[in-house]
Amino acid sequence: MYVSYPPKRKNGKGKIIALAVLFGFFLLSTLASSVVVIDQTEVGVVKVLGKVRDEPLDPGLHFVTPFITEIVRMPVYEKTMEMVGEKHIKALTSEGLPVFFDMAIQYKIDPRKAPEVYSTLKNYEVWMESRIRAHIRDIIAQYKAEDLYTENRELIQADIEKRLDEEFRPYGILITAVLIRNIDLPESVEKAIQAKIEAKQEAERMQYVVQKEKLEAERKKVEAMGIAEANKIIGESLRNNPEYIQWYYLQVLDDFAKSGSSVILVPVPGNFYPGVNISNIPPVILPTTK
Repeated sequence: MYVSYPPKRKNGKGKIIALAVLFGFFLLSTLASSVVVIDQTEVGVVKVLGKVRDEPLDPGLHFVTPFITEIVRMPVYEKTMEMVGEKHIKALTSEGLPVFFDMAIQYKIDPRKAPEVYSTLKNYEVWMESRIRAHIRDIIAQYKAEDLYTENRELIQADIEKRLDEEFRPYGILITAVLIRNIDLPESVEKAIQAKIEAKQEAERMQYVVQKEKLEAERKKVEAMGIAEANKIIGESLRNNPEYIQWYYLQVLDDFAKSGSSVILVPVPGNFYPGVNISNIPPVILPTTK
């Protein structure tokens, strides 16, 4: 026997729960899309329906229009572009010699111009690398190969830094330092440069020695002039005070007498003692004292 049962009623409470869950999920998605946190080391480039706004988002908490707003984070801390290995620099010097070397370019994005960097360049590092290579080849062509080994290397680095900063700064990219490393030249050229540097150092050393000798001669000249001047003063003083010489003469005799010598012959000039004529007196023999 077939018995039919009445259809079960749908659970209205379950439908309400499902709608509530769906609404909650939508609400959470909306909140998540509208709240943006920007880190201290970056700025946020705001895109609304694909259009980039001029004002970036500073570090901190921000609320944006959900679903239609996209935030592109751009780092503003100092970064380093390494041009090493297969990306090393190849250039020709003013003599036409090929040189190979590694480079490091330190730079950072101007936070206020981050939207312009993004909208104008987007993949800015690719663009930077091509421009850097072009400028470096032009600058190296103005220098000799040996300049890369001497103190002129700092001039080359400063020249490159200035040239790159002049081009990149209007776009919002600030160049902070340029470093040249691991220079590679043909062995014969490198030896010739090294020999020239050593010869220059030897010439500088000899120049230092000559200068030192000149200073020493000048010092001795000044010293001799000082001694002569002192003797002149002493002679003048003794001429004006003959009694001092007589006293000093007797003092020396006393020191000799106490020194232990057996016999001391003392010549005494006739006018040595004022008011006494001893020209006929023979030399005095003083016994030694023990």
